[in-house]
Amino acid sequence: MKYDFTTIMDRSGKDALAIDNVGQHMWGNEPEAPKEGFDFIPMWVADMNFPTCPSVTEAIIERAKHPAFYQ
Repeated sequence: MKYDFTTIMDRSGKDALAIDNVGQHMWGNEPEAPKEGFDFIPMWVADMNFPTCPSVTEAIIERAKHPAFYQ
């Protein structure tokens, strides 16, 4: 399967701490704002700035259609 790992999606406004809370101190684990003259690069543990593979999304949707969420 070919997949695009180079296009970065906009995650602003999607509750991503690494994007939305830069420089804010709400929870205590937000990244610091970059120093003057530096750009912010969102690098977070297990963070992805590209969409999930479509087959993963499809599998989650298919499983969620079942009325019982346990197995």
